[in-house]
Amino acid sequence: STEKERMELPLIDVSPFCEASGTEEARKEVVKEVYKACLDTGFFLIKGYQSVLPQEQVDNILQNLAPDFFALPSETKQKLKAGENKGYVSYGDENLSTVYVDLNKDTQGKELGDFKEAMDLGREISFEDKNYNRAFYKKNNWPDEVMTKTADFDPIRWKQEILSYSDAIHKLAFILSRIFARSLDLPEDYFEKRLEDPLTILRLIHYPPLASEPRMSCGAHSDYGCCTILAQDSVGGLQLLNKQKQWVNVTPVKNTLVINIADMLQRWTNDLFVSTVHRVNNPPQGKHRFSIAFFFEPGFDTLIECIPSCIERTGNESKYPPIQYGEHLQKMYDATYGK
Repeated sequence: STEKERMELPLIDVSPFCEASGTEEARKEVVKEVYKACLDTGFFLIKGYQSVLPQEQVDNILQNLAPDFFALPSETKQKLKAGENKGYVSYGDENLSTVYVDLNKDTQGKELGDFKEAMDLGREISFEDKNYNRAFYKKNNWPDEVMTKTADFDPIRWKQEILSYSDAIHKLAFILSRIFARSLDLPEDYFEKRLEDPLTILRLIHYPPLASEPRMSCGAHSDYGCCTILAQDSVGGLQLLNKQKQWVNVTPVKNTLVINIADMLQRWTNDLFVSTVHRVNNPPQGKHRFSIAFFFEPGFDTLIECIPSCIERTGNESKYPPIQYGEHLQKMYDATYGK
């Protein structure tokens, strides 16, 4: 597969859904554009979300919160090591090349795992919550539990700012779920009802420049859940596999977020929507890439079954049996972490 020139993703203004003043006519236009993008590559950019998720918060997490966290001493980060799907993930812990083995077969150094570090944070689950301490709903590992304030890092303030970003991006994710529902001619709250107790993960990621030997920074994979909302800096490195099986560079665009459809939405829609395989290449010498991925995933108990109207649009055959999302997720995690 040859590398292709840069790709301009469709850029969709979602402000009609984010602002109360959005007219029905404007909303219909958004729905139409999103539908088209979901049928094509399942990747698109959004703008006009800032009344829900202020741009200052996005810039702050990319320019300050993520770099400041990853600059902490290794021994501090190691104390926050991931338990299940929360906490710190260090270089080589994950190996995303294990899922699509053939797409990663030419990747040099893949046996060493992904050359990136990450911090995974889920929703805060209170003691009263029915899911408290269940698989995948376990508590977060926060830096303030293992360190006190230093000149460069205030763990309590860091936590507050991360939680504030998390609240805003949850709201944005539910707005997207309504757009997806409408694009499939379903009631606007169709997915919302099925996304109660979502297993969301906010992931801060740091890709350092490569040393001499080739390494895979993030192997070719598709995302597991409903959709992903990605904030990225201007360094670039994200590539997706187009329908011609070529790797295409996704150009970073200022003040936008990247949205991609994930596996469960493809499954729900009986392959009408596409969950596209993508990967990340490490940045050039002297540059560090930071990105913040928000994985919007169904709850553990959510039953994912093909939507009847989507079956009609795709040849009247259901391609997938119903599955419980939590069981599926466990399988995917076991593959990625080499269980």
